[in-house]
Amino acid sequence: MNLINYIKRSRLFTDNLILFSGNAFGAFFTFLFHFYMGRKLGPEEYGALGAILALIYLFTIPLTTIQTSIANFTSHFKSERRYGEIKYLYKASTKKLLLIGLISTLIFLFLSKFIANYLHMAITPIFILSLYMIFSFVLYINRGLLQGLEKFNRFSINLIIEGLIKLIMGFIFILLGFKLNGAVGAIVFALIFAFIISISQLKELLKYKIKRFDTSKVYKYTIPVLIMLTMLTAFYSIDILLIKHFFANEKSGYYTAISLLGKVLFFGSMPITQVMFPKVAALYNKKKPTKHILYKSVLMILMFSIPIITIYFLFSKFIVSFLYGNLYLEASNLLGWFGILMSLFSFVYLISFYNLSIHKKNFLYIVGLFNILEIALIYTFHNTLAQVVSILTVLMFVLACIMLLKVILTKDGKSLNNNSSV
Repeated sequence: MNLINYIKRSRLFTDNLILFSGNAFGAFFTFLFHFYMGRKLGPEEYGALGAILALIYLFTIPLTTIQTSIANFTSHFKSERRYGEIKYLYKASTKKLLLIGLISTLIFLFLSKFIANYLHMAITPIFILSLYMIFSFVLYINRGLLQGLEKFNRFSINLIIEGLIKLIMGFIFILLGFKLNGAVGAIVFALIFAFIISISQLKELLKYKIKRFDTSKVYKYTIPVLIMLTMLTAFYSIDILLIKHFFANEKSGYYTAISLLGKVLFFGSMPITQVMFPKVAALYNKKKPTKHILYKSVLMILMFSIPIITIYFLFSKFIVSFLYGNLYLEASNLLGWFGILMSLFSFVYLISFYNLSIHKKNFLYIVGLFNILEIALIYTFHNTLAQVVSILTVLMFVLACIMLLKVILTKDGKSLNNNSSV
């Protein structure tokens, strides 16, 4: 009973439950979208869709940077009830990033032919993807505000809507015969719809009077965030692009399918990091201890990951056959190992955000070194898909151990009033 009462009182647990539920439903619709596309497109075209997704993950580097920075400053302003500054942050960021989004889109269009040639695919889906950039910049501003304000219920609804619309539009576009172009179009359409919804979710900010502040602090903070997210995103994006380059289209389709199932563990545990980040940032600003939040978050990831990894090892052939079809069975033996790989990455991701929330940046050198090792080793050793997965798993295990030990051996903040039930 004491454990149950503690859980009920713990905001960390309830906020995680809310965002986890939203993320789970959104991910459920997204995975249905991918399983449907995997069957309808076949391994070759689905491999091309996997490359498109890898490009989207790379796009999300600056986007998640924006969201993280906005969330950090919004959390700080909220803790001091400075809502006028939050409104100014909202307005100023939207204006600047709309322009940046437009410029980025033009640059991407200019490079589209080179990208298509490197990935051995048609240029049309690359053109469609360009629409993703403008709206994604402003959507991630709004999601950063929701995260920093700890409006996790609204954040969850937004994620669910995006996943559902993606599934519906993907089904419609495939029925209309658009194939790969339709799959990419559904992803873009869903993002635009989620942005429109996010505007209404922030309408209460309009009642506050704008209070200006020096926004250079925000942009200065984004530099280490951008570096960190570039390195982290590279871990689960570069491998897919290299596989698409080095392997036959059919093999890249197998890898895309297995990697997506593996990413269930990462994207499923991501709400734990998203909830932890503003809470640790707020405690750090008040000069209170923060490690208890990290350790609880690590435990939550373990509780989430272990059952899924076990299922992946025991029922890999059934899962792959049921979700993607018998054409993808050749890579089913990699499913459990990819689950371990993405669980380890989830720990690296969590600890990286924890370090950033307490303004520690020296861990970036370690992450950067392992990025270089990943690329160099895949370029050197890529005889089979199993060889690539083995390399990535060993690298991620060593990196996760180093980063966790580094946190354990450093001193925590000190406070006379340590409230661990935050």
